[in-house]
Amino acid sequence: MRLRPVRSGPLGLLLALALIPATGHATGPPEASSTSAYRGRRVLLVTPEPGGDIAPAVLTRLRGELRAARFEMDVATIAADAPRRATVEEMATREGTSAALGIFFGSGRVEMWASDASAGRTLMQNLPLDQGTADRRATIVAVKAVDLLKATLAEIWSAPPPPASEPPPPEPVIVAPPPPPPVAVVIQHPEEEANPGRADSFSLSAGAGWLGAGSVSGWAPVIAISTALGGSGLAARLTMSAFGSSTDVTRPEGSAQLTQQLVMAELLVWSRAWHRLRAALAIGAGAHHLSIDGQGAQGFASGNQSAWSLATGAGGSLAWNLHPNLMLALDARAVENWPATTVNINGAQIARFGRPIIWVALAAGVRFR
Repeated sequence: MRLRPVRSGPLGLLLALALIPATGHATGPPEASSTSAYRGRRVLLVTPEPGGDIAPAVLTRLRGELRAARFEMDVATIAADAPRRATVEEMATREGTSAALGIFFGSGRVEMWASDASAGRTLMQNLPLDQGTADRRATIVAVKAVDLLKATLAEIWSAPPPPASEPPPPEPVIVAPPPPPPVAVVIQHPEEEANPGRADSFSLSAGAGWLGAGSVSGWAPVIAISTALGGSGLAARLTMSAFGSSTDVTRPEGSAQLTQQLVMAELLVWSRAWHRLRAALAIGAGAHHLSIDGQGAQGFASGNQSAWSLATGAGGSLAWNLHPNLMLALDARAVENWPATTVNINGAQIARFGRPIIWVALAAGVRFR
């Protein structure tokens, strides 16, 4: 038997029209390819009957989170007295299920189970619920459930399946980065060095001073208190020297022990000398006290005397800032007494105070800006 080709005509036209819908049915709707992207990425949510009051809100948030990660979600309801872990692990073994997630609401707590049958992994979390609003509690449960799923599906959570047909990757374009901008180097000095020429707001120092008046000299402790006068480098200082060593002067007629005390108020003008070194000029006035303890030889009288004099002086100071709050200071002054005091033994002058007295002091102190 031989087959003959169908001739054109009414019969051929009817046959062609009959084949058109059959061909279109075989092609299928185009939406089928889009759902295939989720095949094998499905989470089964297991909840008891009845669920909690926040269960609908948790379900809505979970579905959104899973869709964003390219997962589909189905819901399975079980009896309230069903074994939780065993039921979730059995649900995870269903075909086409990536993992099963069980959420069980209790009085003030939520128990969650996540199981991945392919990896043989089951995780559990017991979450207490606070007393916030229902929307806040639902958000917390949904976030914790997604975290538990991420830990269970760590291998596939961040790796969505490739589409049915991917275009070839574009050729890489190598773009040379622009040259880096020039680096601006800014040197910032500490606050104590920003204006080292200004006076300290307050300082307290202690040390030792040497007082010399001709052949009579001695050492004595020194204490100085200083405070700033405005911000132009002016400062006021009060310096005291007392309780120091005495000087012994001996003659055939007798001997005398001389002790000096000195207190002076000064006005200083500070300026910068070098780096952390500051210099100042000082003028001041105060009082000088001289104590005389005379011991006469045989046939001569003994006696104790003291004399006060007005003292004026001028000099200079150097201060080295060791630290923002520590300093080392060196002061040198020439002091003139009014009136000058003369000490005589049997009419012979042995000492004169006031032409002038040299006062040098070295002290360490605490400073405040």
